[in-house]
Amino acid sequence: MVVTFVVGGITGVFDVEEVVELLRDENGRDICVIRVPPEIKYVSYMVIVTGRSTRHIRAMAAYIKWAVS
Repeated sequence: MVVTFVVGGITGVFDVEEVVELLRDENGRDICVIRVPPEIKYVSYMVIVTGRSTRHIRAMAAYIKWAVS
């Protein structure tokens, strides 16, 4: 699963640490945070996470979508 969105306490919905904590709470595996170059204006970080199964990955994606809305 790849999650991309603008993060930051002032400019976005979450701090990247909060997103990582949400994914850890959902038992995400191999969480990787990549800082995107500042030339890309619509996103600050890319978060990559793996899961145990397709169902698990979909549940994590749904949880993140729910949390940011």
